[in-house]
Amino acid sequence: MTGILIEVGHIDRTDVWVGRDEELAILRAAIEALGRGAGSVVWVEGEAGIGKSAMVAAVLDAARDSGYEVLCGTADQLSQRFPLGVMVDCLQIRTGSPDPRRAAIAKFLRDRRPGLFETDDITHTAVEMLVSLVDEMCTATPVVLGVDDVQWADEASLLVWHRLAIAATQLPLLLIGVCRTGPDRQEVRQLRAAAARRGTVISLGALPDTEVAALVAGLVGRPPGPTLTRLTARAMGNPLYIRELVDALLREKLVGPTGDVPESVLDRIPPSYAAALNDRLGALPAQPARMLCAASLLGGEFTVEELAAVLRVPASELAAGVQDAVDSGLIVGVQRKLTFRHPLIRQALYESMPAALRSALHGEAAQALAAADADPLRVAQQLLATDDPGRDWARGWLVEAVPALTARAPDIAVDLLQRTLDTALPNQGDRQVLLVNLARTLLRMGRHAEAATRARQALAITNEPQHRAEMHWVLARALFSAGDNDEAVAAVRRALAGAEQPDRWRARLLASLAMYQRASTGDLDAADATAREALDVGERAGDPLSMGYALIDLWLTHSVRRDHAAALEYVDRALDVLTEDPEHANLRTYALDARTFTLQNLDRWPEAETALCRGRASTRHPDDSGEVASALTGAVLRYWLGQWDDAIAALAPVELEPTTL
Repeated sequence: MTGILIEVGHIDRTDVWVGRDEELAILRAAIEALGRGAGSVVWVEGEAGIGKSAMVAAVLDAARDSGYEVLCGTADQLSQRFPLGVMVDCLQIRTGSPDPRRAAIAKFLRDRRPGLFETDDITHTAVEMLVSLVDEMCTATPVVLGVDDVQWADEASLLVWHRLAIAATQLPLLLIGVCRTGPDRQEVRQLRAAAARRGTVISLGALPDTEVAALVAGLVGRPPGPTLTRLTARAMGNPLYIRELVDALLREKLVGPTGDVPESVLDRIPPSYAAALNDRLGALPAQPARMLCAASLLGGEFTVEELAAVLRVPASELAAGVQDAVDSGLIVGVQRKLTFRHPLIRQALYESMPAALRSALHGEAAQALAAADADPLRVAQQLLATDDPGRDWARGWLVEAVPALTARAPDIAVDLLQRTLDTALPNQGDRQVLLVNLARTLLRMGRHAEAATRARQALAITNEPQHRAEMHWVLARALFSAGDNDEAVAAVRRALAGAEQPDRWRARLLASLAMYQRASTGDLDAADATAREALDVGERAGDPLSMGYALIDLWLTHSVRRDHAAALEYVDRALDVLTEDPEHANLRTYALDARTFTLQNLDRWPEAETALCRGRASTRHPDDSGEVASALTGAVLRYWLGQWDDAIAALAPVELEPTTL
């Protein structure tokens, strides 16, 4: 037989079978061939719980039913300390055996001291005796010999297995080896290679979704509901984990009559399942077990460097533990990162720790990652998982890291800033910086009421001119965006009447005031005058953003007057001064839409279409208003161009309120 590789899935439960037809056919064919005197070798491999043992057990039952001699044994982590221990158990070598051959071998092994038994001559003799025993047994009846967890077997037992693999094709002997995927022992790799050359290698993979659904339906007695389906999907097609998870849900009466479970189960797996899974993980050596617990703190993905920082050891010291975890199928490599093979493993490890301990460990992990200059987002995630994110070192770190956090993950930044401010007592300087950044980020996210509240808090404690000016601007923008135009105007006037503002912020405040004036009173002349003052101050300060705002103000007032030629000049100037700086992105997108609108009004249709395409390629506003405005501008242009289907398609992202006629 030539070696073949079959990627399939199985289950590890005798009363619910799913899939397995192709591989069982291979094993059954091998059993049938024994009746004709033809032996073979089959190597079955896969991760823990994938169904290897259950499948082989079913085949061994079939062999017994056929009247064949069936011998089986299982290795474990202690097996390597006992030479030939696995094969002695498998072949039932006992001093009291009624079979004189077995009794003689047992006496030979008993009379040899452990120290002597390690010599090459005695090992060779014992191996030959066991191989000869199997040879003699095959003359009487076909023999099926299976060894489970071959990866743990001692070297002498592996030698016996290899000798039998060579002889199997000449005897009515079916030799089956069951091994976890990825053995790191050279002897086991060599054994697998021999099996591939002389017989069949079956590599068991995850169950596909359809078979997972069938397995769960068989376990609960009805098709699984959507929440149960989402939960069992975390087992990544591993039948053992699926079975134990469903068993735990059934024991705790969490599966309802519709075959579904409460949404809350997604956040916390049943304690009995976590306990069962931890028992299985308990077979790991101490180092990888400790490493995996630390890794569970880091979330779904992590790097070796992050793990080394959390454990406070050099990365080189983790090599063996990481390899053990990979070989055990608990973690896998994804590009430059590691991830748990099954999310349920990570969740069970994480929830096995008391909440208070987890909080403390997250705090230590955050500090270790910060000290290692890790990605600020990773540090922030750890701090958010603690009960006290406002520790002294963390406040100092957050002051430095908050610009990067707010740019990349504003939601996380806001949560961390609010928790730090609300649960800690930072010094006045740190508190000012944190409040300013929080108010600024809330405004950018469109959370206007919260932005106004935090801006007022910052204004109550800060005397730093830049901070005060910015917080006045944030407060006014938040009020205006919330629809309180009059209060926004009043807020800007109070700011401008106070202490001298830095020119950059004075220009921005004036540009904002021009917008609020037009919206509040409709006085276009007053708005124009304020916008021009803002433009002058912005030019002196060299601030493109305030200049862009002022020019857009002038575009708007001239558009209202229907002076579209002048409006186009202002919007073109705005686009000239606004850069690709992320701070300018929203205003630049607005200016591109404004240019499209003005070109339509000037009947310059080809240019308007070009401007529309340019606007679509630009960065969109993070809230819905920018997207809606762009969609409406595009729809109007397509309508006037006669592209009616495209006009309707342009409105797809817009949800219009129903109109009552």
